[in-house]
Amino acid sequence: MRGSLLALVLAAGCMPASWQRARALEGKYRVGNPGTGWVTVKPGGADFAWVNKKAGAAVYTDSNCGDRFREARTEDLATELISGFQGATRDLEIVQAIGPREGVVRTHTGRMDGVPVRLGIGVVNYDWCTYDFVLIAPIGALDDLWPDYNAVLDGFNPVR
Repeated sequence: MRGSLLALVLAAGCMPASWQRARALEGKYRVGNPGTGWVTVKPGGADFAWVNKKAGAAVYTDSNCGDRFREARTEDLATELISGFQGATRDLEIVQAIGPREGVVRTHTGRMDGVPVRLGIGVVNYDWCTYDFVLIAPIGALDDLWPDYNAVLDGFNPVR
């Protein structure tokens, strides 16, 4: 066990400084609260997550940091977010401020595990990181939940 820990420490010391800095930035940001009806849940592999049981919806945010994300176009990264949805079609795409930067916000209609859903997707690059903001809602609920989703986006603030 000690040998493995020592090897890990030594390996981390050999990583490029840019990689170490990027990894230290992941999850270091604030977002707004989606408001009434939303309950914070364990985010799994994401950074923050909420569910609205009455609406049958979820919001999550995630950050990924490093050179790959620093150089990528937000439009391309937003497209990657829908790769697991079947038959996803884009309904809307706008450029809007997300915290201190311009980002892309889209809505899509598609199916998740065969269930029809609408998605709200926001992506912004800041410093070494890309931040994703996702709303998953039943087809008829997204418009009503859009102000809640925007409250999360409006509260975005990287912590440095």
